[in-house]
Amino acid sequence: MRYTRQILLYMRIYVETAFPGSYKELLRHSLQKDQLAFRDEITTEEERLNTLLKADILLGNPKPAYILQEATNLKWVQLLSTGFEYYSNVHTSAIVTNLQDFYSSPCAETVIAGILALYRGMDTCTLLKSRQKWVGHALRVNLQLLYNKKVIILGWGNIGRRVAENLKGFNCDIQVYSRSSGQIRSTDELKQRLPDADIVIGCLPGTEQTKGLFSEEMIYLMKPTAIFCNVGRGNLLQNEQALIDALYQRKLGGAVLDVTFEEPIPADHPLWNCPNTILSQHTGGGYSAEYEGMIQTFLENLEAFKNGRPLQNQVQLSKGY
Repeated sequence: MRYTRQILLYMRIYVETAFPGSYKELLRHSLQKDQLAFRDEITTEEERLNTLLKADILLGNPKPAYILQEATNLKWVQLLSTGFEYYSNVHTSAIVTNLQDFYSSPCAETVIAGILALYRGMDTCTLLKSRQKWVGHALRVNLQLLYNKKVIILGWGNIGRRVAENLKGFNCDIQVYSRSSGQIRSTDELKQRLPDADIVIGCLPGTEQTKGLFSEEMIYLMKPTAIFCNVGRGNLLQNEQALIDALYQRKLGGAVLDVTFEEPIPADHPLWNCPNTILSQHTGGGYSAEYEGMIQTFLENLEAFKNGRPLQNQVQLSKGY
């Protein structure tokens, strides 16, 4: 039976995410009138599935994806991620919400920190410190400024907009690739602009339209001093090996990669030894108050849900937004 909006008080909530103990207690304290079930406190997979199938609300990102489709009693699913392409083929009558803008600031700061590390030699200085080796003055000739750089941002969602806001402080010349609202609206236009760009920053979600969008040709259209960054999805690159080759051959100035095609990267992967490459290991959205922020977002939406008000950050799984 489809859910109809009405005032609801008592809910069965299944928590998929393995929150640390203190945050579980925060949820228990905040939801004393509800029935909470934490996945990591249930001992068998059979019992976990049965509990989920009875739940009214799901907090977290279940795997495999088809479980979400089988849980027909669900009325609302709060995903604890921005991206949700993993569930694109799932059909559910439940309302689905994600975290949308939640990770925008940390992701933006991560990619800019990576760029600054390359430009100001912080990556080199860190390695020299571990070796107790003083180079000093000789480093200065290779240092660059982010100030006044020409930047192309791929994607104009929450992360792309936050990156642009932060870059304004460096007086960067910013152009945006977006089919609906950017100065660059096609891949042909993008190819024309790439040779002039100092930095290209991928902030696109993982959809069929963006998969493999940044081609091998585009990599080699960038100038040898340019930096390629990706804080969106690892499948943005059509050919990750082409990026690796360009970095090893010094045909590209550097890379800042929060996401990669394969995660985690195997020990023998060539990215580990790529020159001028920052690998932030998909930590871009992280910060010390992450769990607290997730819970606060959920509790605010839960109050709206129980009182029949519209939920924030609703998404349509099939459409990818």
